[in-house]
Order: sequence, then C-alpha cells, then structure tokens
Amino acid sequence: MSEASLSDQLYASYDGWKGWVKPFAFSAELAAYFAAEMRGRSLAGADVLEIGYGNGEFLAWARTQGARITGSEITPGAIEAAKIEAVALIPGDFETSQQIEAESYDVIAAFDVFEHLDAAMLVAKLSAISTMLRPGGWLVLRYPNGQSPFGLFAQHGDATHILALSRAKVEQYAAGTGLKTLAYGGVARPGAGPIAKRLVRGVRHFLRDCHMKVLRFLYATDVELEPVAVHILTK
Repeated sequence: MSEASLSDQLYASYDGWKGWVKPFAFSAELAAYFAAEMRGRSLAGADVLEIGYGNGEFLAWARTQGARITGSEITPGAIEAAKIEAVALIPGDFETSQQIEAESYDVIAAFDVFEHLDAAMLVAKLSAISTMLRPGGWLVLRYPNGQSPFGLFAQHGDATHILALSRAKVEQYAAGTGLKTLAYGGVARPGAGPIAKRLVRGVRHFLRDCHMKVLRFLYATDVELEPVAVHILTK
C-alpha cells in the first residue's frame, strides 16, 4: 500500500477512531478552556476560521460568543456535520485554492492539526493564513510539544501525526509571512468542573510545575516542557 493510500484509509475512518459522536456540541469545561485560550479576546462580531475543526466544539463555542464561523476539514464525517449545522466551509487544501479572501478573518485556530502536515504543506498553509488574517488578527495553534520528553505520548499517539513541532520550528516555518509570536506556553488551566476534580487537577499542576522547575535547573534551560503547547501568532 502506498503512503498516500494509507493516509486516505486512516482519515476515512478518523471520525470513528476519535469517537466523535456529538458534533458541534461542547461541555461547560470546554467552554471555560476555550475562553481561557482566547485570553480575554472578544469574539463578538469576529470572523473566525478553524482549520481541522474535527468534532466542531471550538466553532460551536465561538458561535455562542457572537462570532461568524467558518471551518476547513478533510474528513467526510466532519464535512457532512458542518453542512447539517449550516457552517460555512473552505477547502481542506485552501492554500492551493482560489477561494481564499485576503484579510477576511480576525481569528484562525488550528487545535491539534499542524502536526498532521509535512513541512512543505505547513509552510504553504502559514503563507495562506497570513493572507487571510486581518492586521492584528490571531493564529491560535495547539500541538504536541516536540521539545519536551512529555510530549512524546501526544505526538506518537496518532498514526497520522507527521511533524514534531516547537516554537522555534513554527517560527522558522513562518519566516517571511509576517506572522510573529504573541504568546507561547502550555495549554490553559481554567478552574472549571466539579470541586473534587479541580482539587486533584490543582495538586497535579502544582507537582508538575515543581518538577518542571527542577528539570530546567538541572539542564540549565528555559525550554517549555509541558506535553502540549499553545502558540499564538499575530499579523
């Protein structure tokens, strides 16, 4: 079987493998998480594009915040779900499409997507994203942290992952696009959910932060060690 055929086969059954059964629905915890990742930026009246929207939780949440939403996907199930929800779509290969419009989005998000791309495709998408973003617009990326040993589980837990990414690599790929890093770090930690769950999570985060500080001291580095990174670039 060729590499292209294997990729097509994997993505044909991807929705089921991920367990996506309630598209365009989100929990209160996810709502708190998305709000935290937006760092207080209002989406009311904003044009928001999500690349690889998957089960549609972020777009559904963004719509409740007053955003005009658009999605881009390649899996048949996700595309059909978006049509049922009347979500505007652009092609999955938008970087080669004539349908993209310059300065048409305020926020473009790609949660757990860029690690699925090869380097050439990633560079092409970043260039197209820069074209589509309005001045001051945000590109919000989430990806397994390729500079952390704790990111190996996330990176190698999916056969469709190709690139191991880091802040430095994404900035190198984005060179010449006009996209610059605004913020970079681990995923947001909103205080949401049942009290018991929040307490356990708080203890874990405290112990993890202590562990990270010790490792940074021992190895004389300030590299982000969280397993998954969130990278916000702006135009």
